[in-house]
Amino acid sequence: MNARVYNSLYPADVAGAVFVDAAHEDESRRAPEFMLGRKAPHYLWRPIWIAARAARAVGLIRLMSPRVTLPADPAQRTREQIIQALRQQPKSLANHADASAPETERQAERASGFGDRPVIVLTRGSASLPPNPSEADREWIAYEQVWRQEIQPKLARLSTRGEQIIV
Repeated sequence: MNARVYNSLYPADVAGAVFVDAAHEDESRRAPEFMLGRKAPHYLWRPIWIAARAARAVGLIRLMSPRVTLPADPAQRTREQIIQALRQQPKSLANHADASAPETERQAERASGFGDRPVIVLTRGSASLPPNPSEADREWIAYEQVWRQEIQPKLARLSTRGEQIIV
């Protein structure tokens, strides 16, 4: 989203763009609830962000973060366990308290397109359901389809010379 805002502000400085699994402002409206992590009311986002930055600066988040242990055998790990372990990392906890995300999304929505400058959107290939999928796994796969077939192509359409490539 930042590249799109930059392009809108300084179009003469941008010859084209390559997006790799890039974020899009529609994600927060379309992603399953378990992926979003934002539960606090909007008016608390800035105070939480300030507190999180202070806690991160002094190492409090690292000290207070619960440790999630994953099974040693990767084949035994579920998607929920992996997501939970990633969410419990200090950098992830601090990132979820980012008060700038809604403003960045608004700026990206208002940003102009790339005109006829080339835009390449590299999108990861399809994910597959694990054995004995949970409801979260099913939601994840359904969202992956929306993300790959609807959200990512929107980025390619920002240019008359845009192209999405599934990697």
